[in-house]
Amino acid sequence: LPLSGNAAALGESAKNAAILAKEQFKNTKNEYELIFEDDQADSKKTVSAFRKLVDVNQVRAVVTAFSGPGNVIASLAQKEQIIHFSVGSADINIPKDKEYVFSHWLKPENEAEVYVKEAKNHGLKKIAIIAANQEGLMARRDALLKTDSSIFILKDTLVDQKEKDFRTTLLKAKSEGADALLFLTLPGQLTQAIKQSKDLGMNMPLTSVGSFEHEKDAVSLLEGQWYVNPANPSDEFMTKFKEKYSSLPLLGSGNFYDVVNILISSFEKNKGKGNEDIINSISSIKDFPGAMGNLSMDSDGAINGKAVVKKVIDGKYVEVK
Repeated sequence: LPLSGNAAALGESAKNAAILAKEQFKNTKNEYELIFEDDQADSKKTVSAFRKLVDVNQVRAVVTAFSGPGNVIASLAQKEQIIHFSVGSADINIPKDKEYVFSHWLKPENEAEVYVKEAKNHGLKKIAIIAANQEGLMARRDALLKTDSSIFILKDTLVDQKEKDFRTTLLKAKSEGADALLFLTLPGQLTQAIKQSKDLGMNMPLTSVGSFEHEKDAVSLLEGQWYVNPANPSDEFMTKFKEKYSSLPLLGSGNFYDVVNILISSFEKNKGKGNEDIINSISSIKDFPGAMGNLSMDSDGAINGKAVVKKVIDGKYVEVK
């Protein structure tokens, strides 16, 4: 998890959700331990963390956050027969054709369908895509273009994952007559991009698929703006989390809660058996009661969540009914 750096708040919330999930299992047949490593959402650090967890801690399963870390670990986990869950990744190729690898997030085509419908409801016709060059974000971009490429501009423009100066891309969007901006950015990029758009006098709708809840600093700049994101976790999970940590869970926490529940439940059903029996149990999940709804695993190893339209209202992320 990113427990420091730009995505630290998301990582800490996910860590707390994982702990909350484990604590609810009483009198288990097996003993369970959660071991956390800080990768700062940096794929190189993720590989180092994976090697330590496997070689030193001898873990049976690993969970990663975001597409970059998920991608670099998927092939390693498959090769070494370590169960791997990727959370927060729109890249559908992470679990594909890998029996030991799974994902729990939203498929990009579902997000794209909801976004395009909402954009058309708002009468938007020239939406400039401001996207970072990262697997999951490009998967979202490609799904949007496949759904309806006619309403987007800057379709092939990408910025570096660590870029903080978006002025060139924003000026291009302005010169081409954009009537809205669509941010597909990584943690640490959004706030700067929005400030720069305002400095350039681009007072137009700001939208996103999956990026608006990455940065608390951006909230005050997004009042009244709409975007597409995963649906909120269940009220039951939200209440449990707030009672324990005196705060509400952030984006992705419900998914990490579900993954820990799925892993422990699967190991409990298969006491003393190898990982092959565990992955068969996970692969056959259907209507598993989770924080993110009733969960079922598809043939590609993915649990697909629900995409919804949300809006920033009074500094809060509110689902639009």
